Amino acid sequence: MSLLFTFPGQGAQKPNMLRKLNVNALTQGVFEQASDMLGYNVFDLDSQSAQKNNKNVQVGLTVCAVACVELLASEGIQADYVLGLSIGAFPAAIASKIMSFEQGLKLVSLRGKLMSEAYPTGYAMAAIIGLPLHKIQVLIHSVNQTHLPVYLANINTEYQYIISGPISSLEIICQQARLLQASSAKLMNVNVPSHCLLLEEQAQSLYQEIQTATFAPPQSTFVSANAARVIFKEDFIKKDLAFNMAQQVKWWETAAMLNQRGVSMAIEMAPGSVLSKLCAVSMPSTQCLSIETSSLNSIRVLADRLS
Repeated sequence: MSLLFTFPGQGAQKPNMLRKLNVNALTQGVFEQASDMLGYNVFDLDSQSAQKNNKNVQVGLTVCAVACVELLASEGIQADYVLGLSIGAFPAAIASKIMSFEQGLKLVSLRGKLMSEAYPTGYAMAAIIGLPLHKIQVLIHSVNQTHLPVYLANINTEYQYIISGPISSLEIICQQARLLQASSAKLMNVNVPSHCLLLEEQAQSLYQEIQTATFAPPQSTFVSANAARVIFKEDFIKKDLAFNMAQQVKWWETAAMLNQRGVSMAIEMAPGSVLSKLCAVSMPSTQCLSIETSSLNSIRVLADRLS
């Protein structure tokens, strides 16, 4: 059996996502460790008001994912592959033992700070479901302006796309997409324009910091959702982590690649179940589930059955 862990990105965050995982001494230990490293109570990140801050969201998602990995490890469930969406690439690297938890939290804190300072207001991301790629591209072209560009940020499935740019332009595109019979077209719970050139400068700054870090060889194969391939070399992993904020996400292509590699089970870390649904589209023969919607016992039983 080949087992994949997936790690969600911004937009998946929910109030009390950490408290819901504070179920035993193991996860309590993760949260206490994170609080000690950060210098503040990690549960301060768990409210709706706190999650309006980009840095808080990214740190909270990282801690949440690491707690999930520890829960799975306590059941003897270890990943063969790790795949993160956007900020999810960082807890994926932590899960693979590429970097320490403390290293990861420091880099994630910096990443969130750089992104929120670059675009404190006026920018976002939007999800459009139910239209083919060529129609999305036409809509982007119809509103694009040199000084206010809109970008195709994520290709999640054949009919699910994410765009980034000024909120005013995204709202126009969403309205036009609904007129074209998109099943859904709306702004996401993300307040920065991720996965496009608007964050190239911030990615460069993060890369300068990541270059000073010492990474270990991955214990689980690290998968890039931006390159749609597995990565082993340290410098390539560092570049992927730093620049993923400024690069398009190729989730559909990445999941299809893992399907060809024979991944038999994909488990999504909390919060949410979006990635497990996306994986199911490109990986029809794979058991795709999430910690949020499946019990730990049922995950263990299924993993044992497939092994």
